[in-house]
Amino acid sequence: MAMLGGVLCTGDAPGSDTVFWEGYELGKGPMMPPAQIYYTKLKNMRNLKQDHLKGHHEAEWYGTYDEAQAMAFKARGSFNGLFPSGIALHTRNAFQVLSEGLDMPRWITVFWAVPVGKKGLVRGGTNTAVQLSIMNNIPIVNLYVEEQRTQFIEWIKAQMTKQGLEIPPLELPVAA
Repeated sequence: MAMLGGVLCTGDAPGSDTVFWEGYELGKGPMMPPAQIYYTKLKNMRNLKQDHLKGHHEAEWYGTYDEAQAMAFKARGSFNGLFPSGIALHTRNAFQVLSEGLDMPRWITVFWAVPVGKKGLVRGGTNTAVQLSIMNNIPIVNLYVEEQRTQFIEWIKAQMTKQGLEIPPLELPVAA
């Protein structure tokens, strides 16, 4: 995605957020902006500081935070059982999916999560991002699901071929 000019918008959690960020940094060109990392001051995994030029976004810094929290609540259904830091983690998903002003939806949401239940939903903050994407008609791709992963990789390859870019080897983990 980085080689095609797509800018990564991610969270600050260990796991797929970190892997996506590392992949973006490897693939981005010299003129591309840094990955946009959204975090909460209540659970700042990398000890980031608000800095637009570095792509670091503290969710609480934005004037739209209360609106983002209401959107996350609606997407999640409730905040029962969550500490304030958990609520903030779900809230930052609104910025990842819709931008700081909550008025510029991303064009796609790509994630890696084990589906649960018959509807293929996922757990935690990722599900909040997925639900926000669905509510805003943003296409979703779960790289854990082989069919979606294969279609997405083929789409990326086709786009790279159209632009005359060399297709690097794609080493993705296989779902268990």
